[in-house]
Amino acid sequence: SAELLGHVRLALGRGGPLAGRRVVVTAGPTQEPVDPVRFLSNHSSGKQGLALAQAALDLGAEVTLIAGPISQDIPVGVEHVPVRTTVEMRDAVLEAVRKADVLFKAAAVSDFRPAKAADQKIKKTKTDDAGLVIPLARNPDILEAVKVQKDKVGFPLVTVGFAAETQDVVEYGRDKLVRKGLDFIAVNDVSATDAGFAVDTNRVILLGK
Repeated sequence: SAELLGHVRLALGRGGPLAGRRVVVTAGPTQEPVDPVRFLSNHSSGKQGLALAQAALDLGAEVTLIAGPISQDIPVGVEHVPVRTTVEMRDAVLEAVRKADVLFKAAAVSDFRPAKAADQKIKKTKTDDAGLVIPLARNPDILEAVKVQKDKVGFPLVTVGFAAETQDVVEYGRDKLVRKGLDFIAVNDVSATDAGFAVDTNRVILLGK
């Protein structure tokens, strides 16, 4: 079974080259509530973050996986911290990286959230022909928050960001690398059929300082 295989991989990874190292991985999307039944989100499946978490486990690391709502199985042996919103993920990340060696920030979080979520389901009959207008507020930038904390406490030692782009991927990747104070960034063109969302393959360009 998958669980048995997970325990075997966990046992084989003990004593690997990352033994004693602490790795934090974020994965999946976030969901920003519009009302009790609707939310803003994106197409992220969490597969990339889960693969990174499994790879770190295979090399012997202690792994914390902070994941938004995903349907994939969580690797055996990781500390799983489930979150829903971007604010929840930021808070969980800042707590987890206080003594982490590496942060892989692979989650595709929502940049915006409804400024105020409705307490009750929004009825179509309550809107006019002009439609529904939902004021949005900017979500906190998780990587910027990590940089501020790292300048104070020195952790995580290495921060790896990710950028999903549809054009000028290297240019946008280098800009994000510098702007967010990253050590590395993996950029990929999500418009490619074998490197977008919800696929089992990916192609990235890894950029460093």
